[in-house]
Amino acid sequence: MKASETTLRSLLQGERQYVVPLYQRPYSWERKDLEQLWQDLVTVADNGGSASHFLGSVVLAPSPGNTPAGVQVWLVVDGQQRLTTLSILLCAIRDHVRAADARLAQKIDDLYLFIRFADGQERYTLLPTQADRPSWIKLLEQAPDAGGADRIGEAYRFFRRVLAAVDDPEDPHDITRVEQAITGQLSIVEIAAHPDDNVHRIFESLNHTGQPLTQADLLRNYLFMRLPTRADHVYATQWLPLQEGLTNKQLEELVWLDLVLSGDDRATQDAIYQSQQQRLSALSGEEDIAAWITELHHKATLFRRVLVPDTEPDPVLRRALARLKRWAAQVVHPIALLVLIAHHAGRLDAHQAARALRVVESFLVRRMIVGIGTTGTNRILMTLVKELGDAVPGAEEITRVLSGQRKKFPTDQHVREAVLVNNFYWTGRGPQRTFVLRCLEEDYRHGEPVDFAGSKLTIEHVLPQSLTPRWRDMLAEERTGDDTPEELHAKLVHTLGNLSLTAYNSKLANDGFEAKKQILADSGLAMNREIAESDRWGAEQIRERGRALAERALRIWPGPADTADPTPVEPRWWRMNQVLACIPAGRWTSYSDVAEVIGSHQVPVGSRLASVEIPNAHRVLKLSGDVSPDFRWPDPDRTDDPRTVLRAEGVRFDGKGRASAEQRLTAVELAALADLDVDVPEALEESDE
Repeated sequence: MKASETTLRSLLQGERQYVVPLYQRPYSWERKDLEQLWQDLVTVADNGGSASHFLGSVVLAPSPGNTPAGVQVWLVVDGQQRLTTLSILLCAIRDHVRAADARLAQKIDDLYLFIRFADGQERYTLLPTQADRPSWIKLLEQAPDAGGADRIGEAYRFFRRVLAAVDDPEDPHDITRVEQAITGQLSIVEIAAHPDDNVHRIFESLNHTGQPLTQADLLRNYLFMRLPTRADHVYATQWLPLQEGLTNKQLEELVWLDLVLSGDDRATQDAIYQSQQQRLSALSGEEDIAAWITELHHKATLFRRVLVPDTEPDPVLRRALARLKRWAAQVVHPIALLVLIAHHAGRLDAHQAARALRVVESFLVRRMIVGIGTTGTNRILMTLVKELGDAVPGAEEITRVLSGQRKKFPTDQHVREAVLVNNFYWTGRGPQRTFVLRCLEEDYRHGEPVDFAGSKLTIEHVLPQSLTPRWRDMLAEERTGDDTPEELHAKLVHTLGNLSLTAYNSKLANDGFEAKKQILADSGLAMNREIAESDRWGAEQIRERGRALAERALRIWPGPADTADPTPVEPRWWRMNQVLACIPAGRWTSYSDVAEVIGSHQVPVGSRLASVEIPNAHRVLKLSGDVSPDFRWPDPDRTDDPRTVLRAEGVRFDGKGRASAEQRLTAVELAALADLDVDVPEALEESDE
């Protein structure tokens, strides 16, 4: 066997076809695998053209049927899951950019997906195992029903969604950088078998390997090889206590954090051994190596306080760390550790350190409230450490850096506007939504604090998620303009002003407001007792409470400096692109469902779909299943009937030209497909009543 390092570009170009043999399992990557690959790719793309990422090996064997002429067929003995995933991603990029960058789309076809001068199935650079071929060929050939519900279709729609999320209209080259990272910056070891090798035996041996060494294992071995006379003492007094206080995964993260805190904002967690080895090679002797391990031990002690705030001895700082822990986002770890190091060194007292951590918390909470996606947040907070440099990481300095260009630190006005219109219930993750509501409740500062840890509080919709006749009649009295009660309900139901916390969610259910008032009035939460003081609960009350909660939020979470960009934040269309990219072939949704998910109204949704090139726009119909009379293809030269396109994709229509209600995706289903954190069981339970 012959091994050599290569790139995907070198592997896929030329007249070579890669065939996955029968004994390989079908394509099986799940969401977690796709997310990890995508995060690695985004990191490489963000780090510039010189960055690289080791993806693993691909073991190939020449097909026994090869001849000197024609396409050379290689059997993929190992690595087919990675190779298939990357090919699906290239296919998704091609389709994403086709309207805006036809040249890049053609390049992907010609260089990576097709063998230009071949015929039949030999035209396809990759042929998955037989079970996956029909789905894969549909993607390649852009068949109407491509991107279905199987694993290949799921992966394709995942990549269409994340591409829509990272596509910055202000940066025309961002998707090109992703394509370049995939084809030129992923390092792959190509292992080519000899024609006489037993291919199946190679496959068996590759799937009976032992547990690989972790990055931390490799680093530890390297360090103690550099300590020939002091290894036992340093291991017993420094490394062993460090190792026992953290899991392997936490230890690897600590070693990565050490790189970030040194100013390396391009450090990746999958290459920490190589990066640290290069850095530590500059240390000259055992004394320096031992000192570095001692310093890492000190950082491990502080890092454990970030991970387990109860281990922090100072009560003020302990509360600040506990709040960040409840936010449940690993992106805060670099700046949190930097602040703790400054506090331990005497550069910040406990109150100053807590204020600094509150600014970081505020940056994350405000972005969530206004609906800014998490893409890029990790990069911003990593860069924050580098941009602070030697400055004391206090609240003022952190605020200054986070208020810089393209950081998107929402202003007070951004928050006030978003609270009234944004769909808060499907923003962020469940623990983060609960965190915001808990902090708002704690700000009432009543004498008997609620035991949040012991109580089983969930988010309550005061105006219920599904309309009963009583609630519909109430909204009918309040509607203005052309809004129906259902449309007014969709505008209000998931906004912050209509949400609270309760342990009686199932008991409250869809009861009328009078019945809910009795339960809310006896609540231990001040926000619920405040709601119970209202005589009725309609649009005016929900918006009034939203405005009051916005002002309370502005007091809790400090805003950016005056240098922050005041341009209105408009995440709705960004989210709509993501949502529509997830609709599989053979399914459709309605304008009102899309509007509910993104926190808008169906009229601007329809206007946007008719004026901007958006994936799957033709899969959005009226709630009845009719094509809207106002529907227009964004391409003015296109005149075909969207029903014809939908039928080819698998949507059924009745004699009146209405799409099958069974194939409609509801707002809840759309949100789940788009990976929004939706409480699906609760929503389905309410809708069944």
